[in-house]
Amino acid sequence: MLDVHTWEPNANSGKPLFCLHEKGVPFTYHYVDMGAHEHHAPEFLAINPDGTIPAIVHNGFTMTESTPAMEYIDEAFMGPPLRPKDPFRRWQMRVLMRYMDNVVAPSLAMIASNRLAAPRFAGEDPDELRRRLDRIPLPERRASWEQLMFQSTPPTDIAESERRASDAIRRFDGILAHEPWLAGEDFSLADICVFATFYALPLARPQEVNDQARPYLMRWLRACHARPGLQAALRMGKGFISQRAAEVRERLGVAEPAGA
Repeated sequence: MLDVHTWEPNANSGKPLFCLHEKGVPFTYHYVDMGAHEHHAPEFLAINPDGTIPAIVHNGFTMTESTPAMEYIDEAFMGPPLRPKDPFRRWQMRVLMRYMDNVVAPSLAMIASNRLAAPRFAGEDPDELRRRLDRIPLPERRASWEQLMFQSTPPTDIAESERRASDAIRRFDGILAHEPWLAGEDFSLADICVFATFYALPLARPQEVNDQARPYLMRWLRACHARPGLQAALRMGKGFISQRAAEVRERLGVAEPAGA
């Protein structure tokens, strides 16, 4: 029995969905609506007391960190291997995943949440917002949500996030100038880890991510979007993510899946 409690196929919440579809592993998808703060509700906190997604339950064991969980899935289940055999390439994969998790993904999340999420809290009752904050278990997450809810993220933090995102785009384009995939000749968890957050960059950052400015990253994005496993995971979205992915595929000239 494999149960995946998560939100849309986007960023950390999407990584196990991409991984499982690429390996062809059956699972039960339990949709956790972040927009409705279901990840802070008692029902989900009973699964993961930290209130973070995804939470993956396999044979009674719960995993709550998306990147180590992907390695677990790759090792525990049959299907195409998603980690390089070569020790150097496996090291390279893990370095890139750590960089993505610790530097790049938080930066892009800060940019997007301040542009899209923070304005939604404007005009709401401050006492109600405080009550919502009190339900968030982890203090560092509570602090981030407080800045969003009260539009108090320092502009210097957003500017630094923009700088880090641009640096990452240049770095990955440079790697892909010499390799077909991020950790060498074969598609791997490094590609899933980055794609989960980068899949819509041609729409989100068109001035930076286009065929003239970043040809190798664009070639890689087309190759990722053409993969049936990644397409199937993106179709699982119940909100705007699936539509956004379809818009990206149209811009990239990647064929829609049959029957879509």
